[in-house]
Amino acid sequence: METTYSVSQTGAIATVLATSLWALTALGTAIMVGRQTATSLTVFAILTAISWILVPLYAKRVKRAYIVGIIVIIIALVGLLAMPGTPPWYAFTAPVYNFSFVAFYLVMLAGIYFSYKSYKELKTS
Repeated sequence: METTYSVSQTGAIATVLATSLWALTALGTAIMVGRQTATSLTVFAILTAISWILVPLYAKRVKRAYIVGIIVIIIALVGLLAMPGTPPWYAFTAPVYNFSFVAFYLVMLAGIYFSYKSYKELKTS
């Protein structure tokens, strides 16, 4: 394990960890509520597992993990916007629930930024 990380690498690790924790919590909630289709739950579970695999790879500074992380985040962003049963974030019937989606989207966008910056840092060194 590395002893010092750049700001971008720390941000990438923090965002992938936050995304993984949110995804695990949301997956459990989706399973308990039962409003998602089996296909949606399967894809969501696979993306959640991949995100948890990425956490130690980000900590070890594996260059290809940052690219995989960017791809997984983009797939998750598109999937969450189009997933059946997921309410749109702008439907203000439950503000706390909707705020978590907005915060999740912002963290994922920050994750793309930090992952790209970290990849560029590792590519040049």
